[in-house]
Amino acid sequence: MVLPPSAPDDAPAPADRALHERLRLILRLGEAGVLVLIDQARPERLGSLVRALAVSEPDLFVHTDATQLARAPKGAVVVLVPDAAQAGWLNVERPILAERALRVILFSDAATSTALARKAPDFFHWISHRLECPRGPWPPVIWGIRAADERGWGMFWQEGDLDEAFAAALPASTRVRVSATAPYPALVEAIRAADGAWIEACEVDSFFELRRLRWALVEAGRREPLVTERVVARGRAAMSGTGSMGLLEVDSRPMPLAQAIRELEAAGAEGAGRLAALLDFECDAVTTAVRLLEAGLPQARLDDVARAAGDPVQRLWPLCSAHGISPVRGVGTSLLRINIAPRRDLRFSCEQLIAERRWIGAARGAIADGDPIVAVHWAQRALAEERGNMDAARTLGVALADGGQLGRVREILREVFAESELKEHAELVDELVGVIQSIDLSGARKQLEEALTLVDDHDVEPSLEGANVLRELAQLQIAAGNLTGARTKLEEASSLLTRTHGTEEHPRVAASLRDLARVLFAQGEVPRARELLEQALRIETKVHGDWHPRVAASLRELARTLFAQSDSRGARELLERALQIQLRVYGTGEHPGVADSLHHLARVLFAQGELPYARQLLEQELSIRTKIEGANAPEDISASLESLSMVLLSQGNLGGAREALERALPILERVHGTAGHPEVAVMEGNLGAVLLALGETERGIALRRRAHETLRSQLGPDHPLTRDIGRSLPRSASQTEAAEPHAIETTERMLRARDAPSS
Repeated sequence: MVLPPSAPDDAPAPADRALHERLRLILRLGEAGVLVLIDQARPERLGSLVRALAVSEPDLFVHTDATQLARAPKGAVVVLVPDAAQAGWLNVERPILAERALRVILFSDAATSTALARKAPDFFHWISHRLECPRGPWPPVIWGIRAADERGWGMFWQEGDLDEAFAAALPASTRVRVSATAPYPALVEAIRAADGAWIEACEVDSFFELRRLRWALVEAGRREPLVTERVVARGRAAMSGTGSMGLLEVDSRPMPLAQAIRELEAAGAEGAGRLAALLDFECDAVTTAVRLLEAGLPQARLDDVARAAGDPVQRLWPLCSAHGISPVRGVGTSLLRINIAPRRDLRFSCEQLIAERRWIGAARGAIADGDPIVAVHWAQRALAEERGNMDAARTLGVALADGGQLGRVREILREVFAESELKEHAELVDELVGVIQSIDLSGARKQLEEALTLVDDHDVEPSLEGANVLRELAQLQIAAGNLTGARTKLEEASSLLTRTHGTEEHPRVAASLRDLARVLFAQGEVPRARELLEQALRIETKVHGDWHPRVAASLRELARTLFAQSDSRGARELLERALQIQLRVYGTGEHPGVADSLHHLARVLFAQGELPYARQLLEQELSIRTKIEGANAPEDISASLESLSMVLLSQGNLGGAREALERALPILERVHGTAGHPEVAVMEGNLGAVLLALGETERGIALRRRAHETLRSQLGPDHPLTRDIGRSLPRSASQTEAAEPHAIETTERMLRARDAPSS
């Protein structure tokens, strides 16, 4: 059922009325021909001008092509929207105006008027009247705002002067401005304090801010769940599909006149320029008119409806129903103005949970949607309402870990492990495995391994839980260096997930593909790893949108494959994009995922020769890790120091390289529990090379020799690293040679991806 339209106030503004009356008088007095310039013209004012003139001049023409003047009937009224490129033609063919007694109105913006005055001076000299186009908003915007106000609906404003539009549509309205990027609790309070006024939410530049705004509106008590009451969200870019989130797109940009003319002419319209102007060049109205013409509607009937005052979309709706066609939906404001409620996307279920104060479920939904900051807020609310709730504590721990607040996670998880039997909680294992691997909570890894072993001893049914177990077992085998076994488990998990969900287009399938790609990368199968990561990225972007931490994780992993294939430029673009996502999602740079992205980006910059920038990022990464991880992730700090030492060495800063390596070496020994590990040996060899360059010959030789012996025993005499160090190994203090430092990247470090939750 279509409700009757509201009665809009369609009376022209005083400035418009004065212009229209002056033009009508000029046209009556200029029957022998006249040239009028409307300067400072604005496209959004052309429709009202043509509609006013059409009352007394029903056969007027509207053109963008100046050559059409040569075909105009004698004495015709022509509104010409000129193009500076046609200045030469106008200057030469100006006698046509007099020969045909044409009454021409030049609807020209300031730049075009200036160009015509310079390039077509003789034609421009014939202008007998110069009028200035009044300011004012585009009429469809006014109709959309008024309809939204009457029905209590919200809108997404793409661009244009919002103050001008609201002043014309609702002069007595009150708007409270809030920032969608403000801390979530502050956003909720600001909306709650608005007390029924219009909310003007700025900086809504992606679905991430739009979704968070929706949550805040519901939590603050605004209408839920179908539509958002009296809110106008402002963003830099249009986002198709905002109707699914209860906001209607108000497009403040008219369709270009030339495009509207082409589309109407293709449908068989005569006087297409006039018809386009009468439809206010609105995309919805023009496209609907094209469909009506193609369905056989007589043009005379369409012209009569378009010439009437008021909203063209509203007027065309009955014609659509009568001719059995569907109007254009989902573009501009037509949905809003013809009283069709927006459809709610079922993916966005957090709002119902918020309205029902089911904070644990809402927090889990926020984690799945990639917003751990809001998830922490809701999990804390759940704990405040029910102290000691283990589900709330566990959810808070996962949200804090996703948000990078590892220090707080340790205390939460100690409580969980103290009061839970892991082997009886497969879901807990699935949620916390990534956190445990990251922070290495004392005793937790051993418990986890025991729990997974117990689960693995039983027959695993082809279910979602079975796939999760396979993935976690693969992680344990990776940690043990068994890449072949891990690959087998992950291939089984990926196949099982695809069968379980009935499609490969599922986020859990994407996560398993990303896990498998890491193993393949470590095994040297880079092209295949890249293929899987591109597939995972497509799935995650489709499911989660562009702004989600899992999308950032896939971008970072994909960048590593590009870098391995010598595409440093492509790798850099992906890593910079991943950093943008992480900084927006986490609201801070102090996050382990951000540190990981900085590290990989620094390696790319190092390869591109941008040493100062690479050093800056590595120092920033090291600062983040030291602050948020401390001694709980020594392998990460060691890797940061090692990379930093290579950059400093390339800059000729031997002292800085020595300091970084000496700091990293004991950390790496603690990681591996021994000094006899190949990675420790390589770092010892690098430190030895630096010491030799600094003149500390005796210690340098000793470190190089010890590194060579370790590599020889662990990797064998024919391994490239063993041979390289052996070739440059000084036999005595008098035979020292320049030694080239080496970098080795272990399997464990290559497979690290803490900000990609197991899902």
